[in-house]
Amino acid sequence: MSSPHAPTASAPDRTARPGRVRRVAGAAVVAASLALAGTACSGDAEKRSFTVPSDLCGTPVPTAALDPVLPTSGEKLTADAESREVGDTHCRVAVDGESVLSVFSERRADPSVAKVARGNPHMDLSEHTSEDGTYMWSGQGGVRSIACPAVSKEHPDRGHVFVRVLIYDENRAGADAAKDLVLAVAKSVAASEECTSGA
Repeated sequence: MSSPHAPTASAPDRTARPGRVRRVAGAAVVAASLALAGTACSGDAEKRSFTVPSDLCGTPVPTAALDPVLPTSGEKLTADAESREVGDTHCRVAVDGESVLSVFSERRADPSVAKVARGNPHMDLSEHTSEDGTYMWSGQGGVRSIACPAVSKEHPDRGHVFVRVLIYDENRAGADAAKDLVLAVAKSVAASEECTSGA
């Protein structure tokens, strides 16, 4: 016969359950705190330290047109071009050393905007075309032909001038923002002394 004081094997250990619940709840609180801390750090990383410039390699551009196509984070923005001659420029814009945007002015013999648009690598700039056929654009940039009498007179063999904008991050800007930037840059280049002098 078993002793009346011996514990039965099937009796649940109710004294351990509250402690286990407290440990699980404590772990959940710690995990939630870490998640919040991670979110805060991530939010801090999204801050933009650089100032949006008012020109691109000497070409005036409204900051309102440039701001939407630039990264929302980063410390240093640079804009460099080997040449600033209208019709032969490539202004490379980088944030923290990574290319984010390129702006070109190009002289061509062929007046076709569509042909220039098709020459853009890795992106379709023919999604939208203006009614007058002078520019085409997509969410990653665009092309516009501009009147540039001085350059056309100096280079009659390649007298058609185009402004081309490439936005390298396909998620950075929408088509409207890209269009606004293309038109702003093209307007500034067309109004430059290099285009109008001697015309």
